[in-house]
Amino acid sequence: MSTEAIPAGSSLSYDLRRNLTIYSHRLYERHMVSASGGNISCRFGEHLLISPTGEALGDLRPEDFVLVDIATGEVTGNGKPSKELPLHAAVYRRRADTRVVIHGHSAYALAASALLEPNPEDSLPTYSAGYRARVGKLPLLPYFDSGSKELSDGVAEGIGDDRKAVLLQNHGFVAAGPTFAAAFNTSEEIHEAALVYVTTTGKARSL
Repeated sequence: MSTEAIPAGSSLSYDLRRNLTIYSHRLYERHMVSASGGNISCRFGEHLLISPTGEALGDLRPEDFVLVDIATGEVTGNGKPSKELPLHAAVYRRRADTRVVIHGHSAYALAASALLEPNPEDSLPTYSAGYRARVGKLPLLPYFDSGSKELSDGVAEGIGDDRKAVLLQNHGFVAAGPTFAAAFNTSEEIHEAALVYVTTTGKARSL
């Protein structure tokens, strides 16, 4: 993907919007988001495309995603972006290798995060080889209000230079990756590991 701004009407814009729609629906269908919660974005040159505020990811269409300047946060297209826009922009500014950011509200991730204590290094046990490969270390941040600078700064710092995701206390998770599939697979591994942790009350054997 080019690092230069790309006209919103280009074929690449359409492809990105279509993929955003596909993965938004998958997140909703896999119960990693519910109601109008959760958000997803992708890098688009010096901009990002992000899901709109107040709408369920399972209902979104390609034209619903909002174009925003990463550096300034200025909306350069139609629509109103998710209130978590600062979080997404902070991750893209921190990590040049990140192309997709997913913020999920998985009930299991939320439950696990409410049971565990904040940890800047790692939180959930590693139950499978897939989790080890697709997630690795998963910091757990303390609770910060949605849309706050504390949250966006904390997520960018937690993901840092080499991590793939962070868990948010009483809030869910954020996963970042170089592709839609990578970010989604990381999200699903977190969702499944949290399910194991919660349903076994943390007693399942880890690797």
